[in-house]
Amino acid sequence: MAHQLVSSNYSFYLHVVFAPIALAIAPFQLSKKFRAKSLSRHRLLGRIYVGAVLVAGLSGILIGFDAMHGPIAQSGFILLAIIWLVVTFKAVQFARRREISLHREWMIRSIALTFAGVMLRVWLPAQLISGVPFDVAYQVVSWLCWIPNLIVAEYFVRKLRNTKISH
Repeated sequence: MAHQLVSSNYSFYLHVVFAPIALAIAPFQLSKKFRAKSLSRHRLLGRIYVGAVLVAGLSGILIGFDAMHGPIAQSGFILLAIIWLVVTFKAVQFARRREISLHREWMIRSIALTFAGVMLRVWLPAQLISGVPFDVAYQVVSWLCWIPNLIVAEYFVRKLRNTKISH
């Protein structure tokens, strides 16, 4: 069945429909004001976000196998999708256990990975404008679109932890 999804481009269409849904929801979920105003709305949007990540992540794995320019790009995109699913699943686990601080930390990581699609569209043209050939730029962007995001997310997670410890 997975081969049928890849060969018929359903995975691609699922990915390009559901990933932007997750991206559109993410800022609201990070907003303390939005969350405080209605916890039930936060939870509903959270479920929609997780569903969108599930579909976009699974389809991302499948389309990753068909990524252009070989195993470097393929492994970058496949690993991104796998880590996105794992990180989001961990965030859900912590929410269900009512471990809200840990839930928040893992959601910061998940949203950083959700933002990879935006960064791909920033980094790829930037590389091309600077003269990097497309085949090289594409391989680089398959990693560059998400690893710096996780580094920045980890910085914010640790800053959040240190803020709580010092108060």
